[in-house]
Amino acid sequence: MDENNNNTSTTSRSLADSCSGERYWFAFLLSSLATYFIGVIAILLWRCGALIYKRGPTMRHRSRRLLSIAEKQELSYGFDPMNERNWATVVKEYAAKLISGQQLPGKILVIAVVVLSLASLVIYFYDVNTQPIESCQLWTQSLTQQLDLIFNIFFLFYFFLRFVAAQDKLRFWCLDIHSWVDYFTIPPSFTAIVLGRNWIGMRFFRIARIMNIPDILQFLHILRSSNSIRLTRMLCLLFTVWLSAAGFVHLTIGQCFIIFFITGGLALFARAIPELAEMLSNKKKYAGNYRLENGKKFVLVCGHITFTSMENFLKDFLHEDRVSSDSFYDADVLIVDKKHTVDFEFQALLKRHFTRVKYFDATVMDPVDLERVKLKRSAAVLILANKDATDPDGEDASNIMRVISIKNYHSDAKIIVQLLQYHNKMHLMNIPAWNNNTDEAVCIAELKLGLIAESCLNPGFSTMIANIFAMRSDTEVAGKLTEKDSPDRSMWLKEYLRGASLEMYTETLSNYFVHDLKNFSDAARFCLVELNILLFAIEVCEENGQRRLAINPDRTSQYYRIAKRTRGFFLAGSSEEASRARYYCRHCHCEQKPESIRKCSHYRMEDLSGGGGGGGGGTKPRREMSRPRSESNSLIQSTPIQIATKPFCFDTTGMFYWCPTLTFEQQTIDIRVKCELTHHVICCIFAEESSPVIGLRSFVMPLRASNFDDNELKSIVFIGNGVFLRKEWRHICNFPKVHVVDGSPNDRATLRAINIHLCDMCVILSSSSSHHDQRQDRYLTDKAAILCSLNIKAMSFDTECTSTDRRNGTSIPLMTELKNDTNVVFLDQDDDDDPNIDLYMTQPFACGTSFAISVLDSLMSATYFNENALTILRALITGGATPELEKILAEGAGMTQGSNSKEVLNNRRRPRVVLLPAENLVIEDTSNAKDNSSITVGTFWDNDPTYGDLFVSLLTHRDWLCLGLYRLRDNGSTRPASSQSSKRVVICSPPRTFSLLKTDLIYVIQQFQPKYDPPLNIVPEPIKSIDNNKQSNLTPAPISTVIPMPFTIVSKRTPIIDDIKITDKDKI
Repeated sequence: MDENNNNTSTTSRSLADSCSGERYWFAFLLSSLATYFIGVIAILLWRCGALIYKRGPTMRHRSRRLLSIAEKQELSYGFDPMNERNWATVVKEYAAKLISGQQLPGKILVIAVVVLSLASLVIYFYDVNTQPIESCQLWTQSLTQQLDLIFNIFFLFYFFLRFVAAQDKLRFWCLDIHSWVDYFTIPPSFTAIVLGRNWIGMRFFRIARIMNIPDILQFLHILRSSNSIRLTRMLCLLFTVWLSAAGFVHLTIGQCFIIFFITGGLALFARAIPELAEMLSNKKKYAGNYRLENGKKFVLVCGHITFTSMENFLKDFLHEDRVSSDSFYDADVLIVDKKHTVDFEFQALLKRHFTRVKYFDATVMDPVDLERVKLKRSAAVLILANKDATDPDGEDASNIMRVISIKNYHSDAKIIVQLLQYHNKMHLMNIPAWNNNTDEAVCIAELKLGLIAESCLNPGFSTMIANIFAMRSDTEVAGKLTEKDSPDRSMWLKEYLRGASLEMYTETLSNYFVHDLKNFSDAARFCLVELNILLFAIEVCEENGQRRLAINPDRTSQYYRIAKRTRGFFLAGSSEEASRARYYCRHCHCEQKPESIRKCSHYRMEDLSGGGGGGGGGTKPRREMSRPRSESNSLIQSTPIQIATKPFCFDTTGMFYWCPTLTFEQQTIDIRVKCELTHHVICCIFAEESSPVIGLRSFVMPLRASNFDDNELKSIVFIGNGVFLRKEWRHICNFPKVHVVDGSPNDRATLRAINIHLCDMCVILSSSSSHHDQRQDRYLTDKAAILCSLNIKAMSFDTECTSTDRRNGTSIPLMTELKNDTNVVFLDQDDDDDPNIDLYMTQPFACGTSFAISVLDSLMSATYFNENALTILRALITGGATPELEKILAEGAGMTQGSNSKEVLNNRRRPRVVLLPAENLVIEDTSNAKDNSSITVGTFWDNDPTYGDLFVSLLTHRDWLCLGLYRLRDNGSTRPASSQSSKRVVICSPPRTFSLLKTDLIYVIQQFQPKYDPPLNIVPEPIKSIDNNKQSNLTPAPISTVIPMPFTIVSKRTPIIDDIKITDKDKI
């Protein structure tokens, strides 16, 4: 009797009485299995059909026809036909963005999936305890069934997104665990509507989403370390097993599945089954081949691959500001590296970017692996270097070998390689397939020392350049301001961060610039006043198809006029802002705000030659740096160079000053003898006898650029280990005014002997040790530089003995190089920086008194996205280093003497950056001004002038282009005047309405005019409105014809590319 009662109870528990004893559980189960098998068959049929279609004669004929059309388009518009996308690729990319959780909509989506999965699980537990396993209640009468149906519709949408974004559709359909969860939960919901009954069945599979929580936390950047990832996975696994056993095993239906579920769950999520399958199949997790997609670009990244290096690289490479909807499409990143094991941190990084980043256990030294990753179809190969290597030459040799292997496999591959030492560039030139037009070598030492040297002339300039080439969005920067910041800190930090969010973009100028503005000065003025972006350089396409790059060309340049197909280089907050210059139309946008400028009906692709927002990568030839030339149709004829009576001595390229070889002993300063040095540059070097060379020639060259007058050259004093300095001396012995001191940079007596209190800049460099201890605390890597910096700051001098011109706001101007970013907090003991903030937000970096090598990490991405990025950077910081000079140095001849011919001397006339006081830039005129064309000093400063007023004035009357300000940090501060600091902060390209102060210093790009040239005579004219339909409210203030430029504020700049040929027409 009891047995019969138990059977009756079990039957009623599993089947409702209203169902008349009929069971249809098999129908629900068949709907799930049918979904799975129909999908597999459909995918296989699609693959077979695509294979037959590709191999058929119709497809071959169609391919030839499409390629012919694409080739014509390539000739017309300049894009690669292999990179043309179809609608399917676009949809796939958008789907991948959504499920990746990298952007706000994606984050909301992945969080909603987990939350709704858990909610569906709660509904399942409720139904199990209140309803039979199979019931005949209509779905319209059951609230829980309705809610579950809504959730499953959402899950169906998410399943569709994952299917679209999947690279291997068959693998996704058959082997993805979450796909199986959807098979057994979504189809039964719709089957219940058709049959008019409900079956609880396999809905407990939704518990598998709990194991997805660690992945979601990684997408959201909440979990980063390997320990936190491992702990979260174990807790989720424990919770899954406990919830399954405690909440399900006691139920009747659970007794059939719980053993399989726990066993399978433990095996699956503990990775026992995948590891066993991997061992049986002898197939590694990161093996296999890369699957190409139509219209999808991809780059290979190899070399020094670690979690830190790849995190910094991907943060910049995958930045949202890199994407322009019109000209650049997202590129996949294929990491090629041989690792025995991939740690949890690196796996977390791959999961956070799983839609864009793929990892392959391979090496570029093996042709078989290069075939696996489809090297021949890649857009570029990026080779990273270990900047902390104890043997820089060995690290460079490894990367050069990778270049050789890649070029041997595919000679046309585009390579961007990082090198640590400048002298190792010569080995790249020995590779037959190395192409200077497409391949690029990013030399860390050259750029680092060049930026530091530039800061000796223009304090803070290294900070400005580093921020320009780093990717930071406006929203990202705005989020850095917190309520914890003091009012005084928030004031200068807000101004600084606005400039730090600007990046360099390249866009083709619209026809309005060609037909209405015509010259560079009008174009730059229009961009700032009307478009709120800064145009600082252009790339002109000549009739022969050759492109030349001109930085702020003046009226003496043949590139001063804007021609068709001219591309502009802009400083803007995003690619969308830079595109305003590309889409601006006089008919449609003259009355619109800059933010609303979009592509209009008048925009025609045939009028443009391409040009990438963010600088599209491509394989276009290297641009040439233009040189000012006189021409008959110039607005103002350049005057011939008069050979001065005093002989100038330059190298063979005319880009640098040269002197006969000086011995080390001749230039060694005896600290026992009184020194008369003043306004000089001191470089403190912490290096041992066995330390590798750091390439001091790259530091000296910008300070000896020929676009200085000879009396403006600052003496350079190197202080450090004598044996180490001798190794460097042979590379710098042909530069004038270079001295050495054999001593310790921490010795105050030595520092006083070389008049450190009278120097214009003291640079503290650190060198790699040949026996670096890997177990040493990384915070101690900069101990020598930090202690030296604090020692110099603690030195006291008589007030009358110190230099009165301290533009950087410190008694002894310092520039300290750091290898570890976090050590920047130890440089200034009086700042209020948070130890956990990024380097670019710290006060020493914002003031230009510190420099870290990590700021150069973004150059690899910048070089890929904009082929002119490195050319622009070298033009601004290397003082004129050209491929021609690099070839000479590669021969081992060193700097050789050149002639003082007109051709060589003409190379001196090139742009440079100077730092000028704002109050000296407006002429003093006490005469009565009868019109608005002249503004006296008094009226200019009494009318609350703005940055835009000065920008327009300098550009109109002197062809000088303002880049930004160097402002006192405590301007506008609530502190008493006696306690205000004299430190300055870099503000890059502020808005035109930004208030201007007399105490500001202005970064200006100007064309160097040798003193033996008659000064440029420009007659001021009233400024007319740039756009006839818009009246500008900026009236230029006249600038003095001759502005005194003391050596303390002068800087040098810009190279000329080697293939510029001197013709009779170019001779002056």
